[in-house]
Amino acid sequence: PDTPAMIRSPRAHRRSSTLLGVHAASRPDRPSARAGFTLIEALIASALLGFSLIVMFGFHSQAVRSNMHARKMTDCSYLAQLKMEELMAVPWDSSGVPSVLTDIGSDSTSAANPWVILPHVNGDEVGDPGPVDAQNVRVASTVPGYWVSWDVEYMDADPTWMRIRVRCVYQDRAFGQWRGTTISNYRFRDS
Repeated sequence: PDTPAMIRSPRAHRRSSTLLGVHAASRPDRPSARAGFTLIEALIASALLGFSLIVMFGFHSQAVRSNMHARKMTDCSYLAQLKMEELMAVPWDSSGVPSVLTDIGSDSTSAANPWVILPHVNGDEVGDPGPVDAQNVRVASTVPGYWVSWDVEYMDADPTWMRIRVRCVYQDRAFGQWRGTTISNYRFRDS
């Protein structure tokens, strides 16, 4: 029980709490006037969240584009290696050079145009050169595909060994450039 001597007036309580360094707004029996967020704080938080989401979606589309490029480069490497294995398996002896292993000598690769299609084109041996898909199946020229080509260069006057370069290229339509990979191998005549 409070006695009249112990009950203080509100003014006396404010004076004593100010003297002690405690403000009247921090009293537990009075609700704070600063509870919650202001409209400005909510608008700034919403703007920051919106901006960060826009940036995040931009990174997402860039990551998707990079993954697509990596997938196409993997397909190119596979197709070039597949063609290299086919060319290495072609029988070649002293009786003659197969047509797929002849040195045409017209490679126009340069620093300005590093992805030019090499002289022998996939499908050329059957009279139907053109692009293939990732499973090495011929597709129409209008469909985005991979162009697999190769070049043969004899390393001596009496062709006993050669360098074979296989190139696989595709058109990166997002940037309007040709990209691809080139692998090379040396092969000696069978006998």
